[in-house]
Formats: sequence, structure tokens, C-alpha cells
Amino acid sequence: MSRSPFTFRLVYHVAIVCLGALQFGYHLSELNAPEAYISCQARYRDFFRTSELVDCIPMNANQIGLVNSIFSIGGLISATVAGRAADKFGRRGLTMINCISYIIGPAIMSVSTNFYVLMLGRFISGLGSGASLIVIPMYLNEISPAAMTGMIGAMCQEFVNIGILTAQVFGIFFSDFTKWRVIVSIGGILGLVNLLLIPFCVESPKWLTLRNRIHDARVALIKLRGLSHGEVAEADLIEIDDLIESWKEKRLKTVDTVDSGGSSSDSTYSEPVEDTDSVQKITATQIVSEIGKQQEVLSTILSSEEGSTLQSTDSIADAPHNFHQVSYKEFLTSRRFRRALIAIVGILTAQQFCGINTMIFYGVTILSALFPTAAVLVNVLISLLNCIVNLGVAPLVDRVGRRPLLLISIGGMSTSSFLLAFGILKNVTALSGVAATVFVAFFSVGLGPIPFLIIPELTEASSVGVAQSVGFTCNWIAVFLVGYLFPILNELIGGFVFFVLSGIAACYFVFTWKFVPETKGKTTFEAVWS
Repeated sequence: MSRSPFTFRLVYHVAIVCLGALQFGYHLSELNAPEAYISCQARYRDFFRTSELVDCIPMNANQIGLVNSIFSIGGLISATVAGRAADKFGRRGLTMINCISYIIGPAIMSVSTNFYVLMLGRFISGLGSGASLIVIPMYLNEISPAAMTGMIGAMCQEFVNIGILTAQVFGIFFSDFTKWRVIVSIGGILGLVNLLLIPFCVESPKWLTLRNRIHDARVALIKLRGLSHGEVAEADLIEIDDLIESWKEKRLKTVDTVDSGGSSSDSTYSEPVEDTDSVQKITATQIVSEIGKQQEVLSTILSSEEGSTLQSTDSIADAPHNFHQVSYKEFLTSRRFRRALIAIVGILTAQQFCGINTMIFYGVTILSALFPTAAVLVNVLISLLNCIVNLGVAPLVDRVGRRPLLLISIGGMSTSSFLLAFGILKNVTALSGVAATVFVAFFSVGLGPIPFLIIPELTEASSVGVAQSVGFTCNWIAVFLVGYLFPILNELIGGFVFFVLSGIAACYFVFTWKFVPETKGKTTFEAVWS
């Protein structure tokens, strides 16, 4: 289009949908700063310095690990079904459902009086988080103009970082025996705000097209492009229709398997459909040619809410049989998807096994040994740097590419993990502080934002939902293992645990070099894997 695709409407949709990612980050880190007070670990240190009531839930190291990691169990469960749910209910519809978990979970946590109730609240919050990390990248990818896909996709991780930072800032003011419940309650308020605002967002136009709701997809694209009644031009509408046509072709496409040997398919399908849009298709040329005569029609299209009473035949409701959806079995076993499966599982597990959640879950605990009186503040500053670096890197995703940034990120995390371990073991405070900061910064360069946006680029429309579920199921298993095992390993081997993480990151560097292709500028599954 002649005008900039970066419109207020697009920014609004990105911000509101990414509130789900913000809440994920918030819940990841909400127990970090007040952990010692929630678990009564600070009781003997601070009890005689306060005359206020001590409100805490006694927990040992194993229970603290379970409370942190049960969040990932909730995420794991919802991630296994969220891809299909997003295909069935729509991206916006599933986002609204997720908000319910984000409200109920914090409400339970805020009134918990024992370890099990606290775990229940964390588990329910995890259900919303697991589904959010599936649907948000899908939605962002499907509303983004082609030239901005990488930058907009990186906003998912940016909002995760903002959520982590928000939780840690509140931790400065509310980490004590009487106010820690405020921290967990704020998560519920964020969920309510998200629920109230998401109805003002349009449904994914690509999802609408794949469900054969062509008219609604056209309306959604017009709104996302920020077009108003007086601004509609022939070029705008032609480009919108061309985009819809490309999505329709993917819906109708017969898939032939492409593998490294160039052999033909082990699974093909052809879904003949009756294109209801062809009955009364309003083309861009027709609209423009009658723009003087049919102002009322255009005005109605531009001002109507999606799913309104407009009864064009190309708005016929869902016709699931019109769009072949790859099954879990097909995605996991078909030769066509094997390389995509390997790359997706590798990148999504690398995001966690390289160790970022050791800082998110236990950063204050780690830093308190280095900075006894300023651990919380140092952790906040590291998280702030994380946000700044991620925001600065976002435009580079579309310029430099996905693969180079991933390699820089993983290599940097491996090196900084090694230095952090050395600093902790040799008690070199300055080195440890710098290494921890650089560790988080390198995560933001690539391994933070890119896994969220790369799955739709590594696979195709018919398998995106399943691929997201498989990838993030593995991701949540890794979150659980890191969250549960780190405090145990840290207690057993201390700083040596970061040598382990350094070695794991080095292995993932080699994996990424060999098995993850560049997706920048490639719009088809075949182009990525050819």
C-alpha cells in the first residue's frame, strides 16, 4: 500500500492481545521478590524488626520449587490443546477464554492459607499462560503486514519482559509479610482489563479466510489498515483482496510432500470446496468503480463490527470441512513435517534449557548472595535492561534475520553462563553481576523473541495450530524441569550449575547451526525447506 502499514489500529491490536504475554511474564516472576516472605523463610530474620502480623505459608525448598513449577504444569496441559482450540474458536475467542484463567488463578492465590491452595492458584494461572503463548504469536503473525512480521512478532517477548519487570517493581514495594498478597492480586486485575478490552479487537483475517468467512476477513483487514470511509482507494482494496486470495489458495491447495531427498509425498490431501465467496464476491475494482454510487455500502462495511448483521453470502459461518487441518499424528509422523518438527522442538526447548528461568524464578535468591542488601533492585535493573535490549533488537529481526540472531543469542548465553559460574565460585562479585546482566541481555537478542514468531514461518497454515501446541508443550516441560530442578541442583553443587547450563547452551548452538533454517523473506513452506 502507498501509506504506512503501521497504523494506530494495528498498534492497538498488538498491545491488547499482548497483554496475555504480559500476564505470563508477570506470573513467571511474581513470587521471585517476595518468596522469602511468602514461604516464611524470612521470618526469623525479620520477625523482631516488625510489630506487624506475620502472614506467610511455611514451605521448604522442595515445596517452593513445586509452587513455582506447577505453573508450568498448567501451561503444559493447555498448550497441548490450545492450537486446535485456536483453530476452532478463533484467535480472539481463545484469548478471551484465557483471561478467565488469569482472573481466577490470582484470586485463589490472594486468599490462600496453605501450600496446596497456593499451588492451585498458580496452576490455574498457568492454564491461561500456556494457551496465550500459543495463540498470541499466531494472531500477531496473521495481522502483521509482510514487511513488519518479525518486529511485530517480537512484541510477544517484549510484553513478557514488561510483565516480568512489572512484577519485580511491585516486589520492591510489597515484599513483606503483610503486603505480598497485593502482588498476586494485581495479576487478576490485569486479567480483567484484558478481558474488557479484547472484544474491541478484530478476529484474525487469515483465520476468517480459512474458515470461508471472506467478507468478515475483508472488513478486519480494512480496520487493521486504518482505512476510513474517505480514505479507501483502489490500490488499498486491490491489495486487501489479493492478500485474501493468497490465503484462499492455501486453503484450497493440494499438498505434496517435500523432503531432503526430493521424494514425493507420504501424505497428500486435496480438499475440494465450494467457494461461497464467488457467488457475490465484491472485488476491489467493483467497489472503486461504484464508489460514487455506493457510499452507503462502503460506509456500512467500514463501520460495521465483525460478525454483525451483514448477511453477504461470503460471510457464511464456519465450514470446517473447507480447511484441512493436520492432525497431531500426521505432524509428528509425516516425513513432510519432520524437519520442521525437529527445528521447532529444538528452538522451543533451547529457550528454557539455556537457563533464563533460573534468573526469572530465582534471580533474587541468586543475587542475594552477591548483593545482600540490593538483590531485588539489581534484579529489577537487569529486567529493565532485558526490556530495552529486546525493544532495540525487534527491528533487526526483519533486517538481520532469525537464524543469525539465534546463534548470537545462544552463543552469548553460553559464554556468560560460564563467566557467571566462575564469578560465583571465586566470589568475584563484579564479574558475577556483569555476567548475570549480559546473560539476560543475550537472551533478549534472539532466544527470547524469535521462538514465538518462528513457528508459523517454519510450517504451513494447515499445521500451525498443531505445531504451536507441540512446540510449546515441549517448552512447558522444559519450564517445569528448570523451575523444579534448579533450586535442588543449586543446593547440591552451587555455582557449578551454571557450568552445566553453559554446556547445554553450547550444544544448542550447534543444533541451531545445523537444523534451523533462515525464514526471513520466505513466504511458503517449500521456500523455507527447499
